[in-house]
Amino acid sequence: MSRLKIYNSLSNSLEDFTPIDEKNVRLYLCGPTVYASPHIGNARPLVVFDVLYRLLKRLYNSNVTYVRNITDVDDKINTKAKANNISIGELTTAVIDEFHKNLRLLNVLPVTHEPRATNHIAEMLEIIEKLIENGFAYEAEGHVLFRVKKMSQYGMLSKRSLDDMIAGSRVEVAAYKEDPMDFVLWKPSERLPHNEIFFARARKNAAQDRSVLLVHEDPSSGSDDANCEKDPLCNDPAWSSKYGYGRPGWHIECSAMSRKYLGEQFDIHGGGQDLMFPHHENELAQNFGAFGCLMAKYWIHNGMLLVDNQKMSKSLGNIISLDDILKKYDGEVIRYVLLSAHYQKTLNWTDQIVTQSLQSLNRLYGALQRQRDVGFANEKTPVVQSLAHNEEDAESESNIMLALCANLNTPLALKCLHDIADKIYKSSNQNEINELCNLLQMESNVLGLLQKSCDSWFKNNLSGSGMDESEIQQLISERQEAKAQKNFKRADEIRAKLLDNSIQIEDTKEGTIWRSI
Repeated sequence: MSRLKIYNSLSNSLEDFTPIDEKNVRLYLCGPTVYASPHIGNARPLVVFDVLYRLLKRLYNSNVTYVRNITDVDDKINTKAKANNISIGELTTAVIDEFHKNLRLLNVLPVTHEPRATNHIAEMLEIIEKLIENGFAYEAEGHVLFRVKKMSQYGMLSKRSLDDMIAGSRVEVAAYKEDPMDFVLWKPSERLPHNEIFFARARKNAAQDRSVLLVHEDPSSGSDDANCEKDPLCNDPAWSSKYGYGRPGWHIECSAMSRKYLGEQFDIHGGGQDLMFPHHENELAQNFGAFGCLMAKYWIHNGMLLVDNQKMSKSLGNIISLDDILKKYDGEVIRYVLLSAHYQKTLNWTDQIVTQSLQSLNRLYGALQRQRDVGFANEKTPVVQSLAHNEEDAESESNIMLALCANLNTPLALKCLHDIADKIYKSSNQNEINELCNLLQMESNVLGLLQKSCDSWFKNNLSGSGMDESEIQQLISERQEAKAQKNFKRADEIRAKLLDNSIQIEDTKEGTIWRSI
């Protein structure tokens, strides 16, 4: 079995991956804050860690627990809901539905658990209480804050000193903080109704369950939530706690959810490089302060994504919505682009790389199309297939597995797929072609590619061609008729015309097949 080596941001080195428990490899990825549609940069970690998940399932016989959270309580959510004059629930539900739709289009496998922050307030409060008991947190004016200077290991992930952090930070300097670097674990609700009925109900709820959500309502309405959807105060959610009515800080959410589903220590924590500080640094500190142990053994971070060598920003007007780009291109094209650069490196998104990725996939699907006589390539292949391979496949399999086990080298793994395709195109032996097509299909699964039938792929991916499918089929029929009449000049003219429109044809014993190039 191939041995996985992965770059650990905690040690700044390439390490052999040795799970804490081989019978339950545990992986956590920071998921989206659901206030707006994601952009293509947000899709990169989703695809990268999906490949890692698929690889771990191969290496450890599917004994993998993968958790990716959803942050559905955040100031940005509150602001966006208020601006759109809708409830928080309406906003988050719409964004989550779009998120799940996009995941399916990108061939991202379902995770084992997808916890939502709002369902884990009690777990967050439990950790906060432990941090206070251990002297790593304190209460101040309705807030609970983490005492950063008490944590001697603080900065071990981002490799920053406290002096450097303070000098280059934009942290809030508030009078209630003991130190400017202290960060929020719990914050008070900004606006609350001031009446005895509300607080009587709140006190009763708090006595029964300190994690009950308090809806900001009009008590005179006679209904607990009759006016909630229309009341702008509903967009400042609060939960009861011994520290007052409020809501959690961002960093404590992931600590609570990862602990519940993966334990106090697990194998891999992942995310983009932009999350290393302060988010992941603060998660690590919270875990040390509460439980005295390292949260995750391996910390893996993917590089950033640029658009035409520029950072995406509203001022430049170059933010590319994931939803919009998936309406223009097949999800596998986007996935191929995101895997075309090594995950640690910056990926530069250009129109050219999208076109190249489409052409590469056309070539791979075109290779599979040569197996049409056994019907394999015309049947939709499920996203998850048996991972069993015979001994004859071992050499080709090891090339792809070795590439992925070498710090998730997806560019090299893609090259390995094309090496198999080369052999298919060069072979004139149908049995060999069939075996290679089977291998290509099976090996592409670990990358989440070639998941469609060839007919479906070429029908929906004619970018670069000025023809629709009916025009192509009409010309193919005319060419067949010309050949039957021995009018080979006309047949060659039709082939040339198709090539001019990026359509390549191939004559097989089952008939003429075509592909976009």
